[in-house]
Amino acid sequence: MNKERIAVVGSSEACINFIRQLLYRKLPFTVLTNNKQEAKRLHAIGASSIIQIQTGAAKIAIPEFAVQDVYIFESSLALSCRYLQICRQWTSGNIYIITHKWNPRAIYKGLGADHVIYTQAEEVGFLLADREPGE
Repeated sequence: MNKERIAVVGSSEACINFIRQLLYRKLPFTVLTNNKQEAKRLHAIGASSIIQIQTGAAKIAIPEFAVQDVYIFESSLALSCRYLQICRQWTSGNIYIITHKWNPRAIYKGLGADHVIYTQAEEVGFLLADREPGE
């Protein structure tokens, strides 16, 4: 079985900085996106594992690897909720929603988010403070 991976959703500056931290720490991760332009941008910064998802599809295939934790960087409430619904089926690990807005935490919690983090910072490396660097 493949090593567990962290799943990351988003394209904000905070998300890009988070991906850079994952690369620096050599932690295994996969980025989820719903459009080709975003996939190209994420690949350009070094993300080698990218899954394109049709968020409007009724059924989404389960990845061929185990998903450890999920970090969703909010772009819109509706899209973040959809990714949350998809990812909750993939893991019993923690799902983090990182938001710059005061959207209702109860919505995210009701859909299965374990942590909703409000921050105005673009640097969110603190989310990885308890993780050991990879190989």
